[in-house]
Amino acid sequence: MKKGNILKIVISLVIMILLAYLAIFGIKVGDTTIVKGIRDIKTGLDISGGVSIVYQAESEDGKEITPADLEKSKAVIQNRLEAKNIYDYIIRLDTNTNQINVEIPADTSDTSVDPLAAVEGLDQTAVVQFRDSDGNVLLEGDDIESAQYSDDAVDSTGIGTPHVILTFSEEGTTKFASATEELVGQQMPIYLDEECIASPMVNSKIDSSTAIITVGDGTYAEKKATAEEYAMLIDSGSLPFNLNVVNKEYIGPYVGQQALQVSIKAGAIALALVCIVMIVKYRLPGIVSTIALIIYTSLLLLIIANTGTTMTLSGIAGLILSIGMAVDANVIIYERLKEELAKKLAYKKAFDKSFKNAMTTIIDGNITTIIVALVLYLLGSGMVKGFGIVLAIGVILSLFTAVVVTKFILKQFMPLAGKNTRLFGLKKEVE
Repeated sequence: MKKGNILKIVISLVIMILLAYLAIFGIKVGDTTIVKGIRDIKTGLDISGGVSIVYQAESEDGKEITPADLEKSKAVIQNRLEAKNIYDYIIRLDTNTNQINVEIPADTSDTSVDPLAAVEGLDQTAVVQFRDSDGNVLLEGDDIESAQYSDDAVDSTGIGTPHVILTFSEEGTTKFASATEELVGQQMPIYLDEECIASPMVNSKIDSSTAIITVGDGTYAEKKATAEEYAMLIDSGSLPFNLNVVNKEYIGPYVGQQALQVSIKAGAIALALVCIVMIVKYRLPGIVSTIALIIYTSLLLLIIANTGTTMTLSGIAGLILSIGMAVDANVIIYERLKEELAKKLAYKKAFDKSFKNAMTTIIDGNITTIIVALVLYLLGSGMVKGFGIVLAIGVILSLFTAVVVTKFILKQFMPLAGKNTRLFGLKKEVE
């Protein structure tokens, strides 16, 4: 082996150790967490318990609240929870009392975090209106298709600032153009639940299908939090009635921390057994797959921890399943490599050919699993959706480790195949 190959192997090992360390311990400077580790992963209702909130639906004009109105409010609350990266939730409707019960995960043992902070904004009506100076409504919620947070630059300074980008419907675009034409030289106040959140000056007629809401005073973090909340509330839609909190209480876990510890232990044992089997069967490539699997698992845990994804027992099942997918890709590659080496091909040609022939099968298998995960995410709710998210992230990441990480590391070991193919799992030396 050349010194360059050895150096690349050493670098790969250093990266593996660094990622494993980050996944376990994270990085914390003083009271500020720079990189979250496995201990910072949010756990779901089934593991840590959470908060139960009961809302009472009340109509301001005395209009009857129908089951359809309650179903709409359920969809709005669901959108708002998922905008906060909360997928492990339970929403129950009581059509007899017009009450909505929402249960969300919360670590009540962490006194540094308000467990009720996650439900802030759920009960806001979120009625958006563009008005003129006399208070006449020019555009409202139905004219807005979507609202997205952005911190790109909005002027010639090139300095990014937190803001909300509104996208109008076709009818909304027409209304916006007409309104701006009439209000040239005047302000167009924008209201959210009767609170003026911006009063932009109209300089000319605007035919664009988008508008920007900038946030006022405060630090960058404060303006970002405000803009994100506006985007979440507007994009999730408005509630058809007011919601008043009638009860808040903490609820215990459905399964408990013991189940989490058992699941983690089972996952660690499974990972260790998989690595042992791979090393015994494929020898040197098995060691490569062990390195790749540790890198893969570390990256997956880091993504889950730092994106705020809630981990439930079903999510852990998705994680373990995705590890199986990662191993499956390695098995396909190594079997192809053994076949090519058995044909007495030069190791460079055998390496290239094995990866080329294996990629089609690997990509097809991963794409079908990703499709299933997307269906679970799009059509499922609560824990089912959480399972789909973890599975999709895991499968995409496993495809990356197979195509990039495994290929890179295995390539450094390939010169050894020219001297001893037994190191690559062949029973008989190729002469």
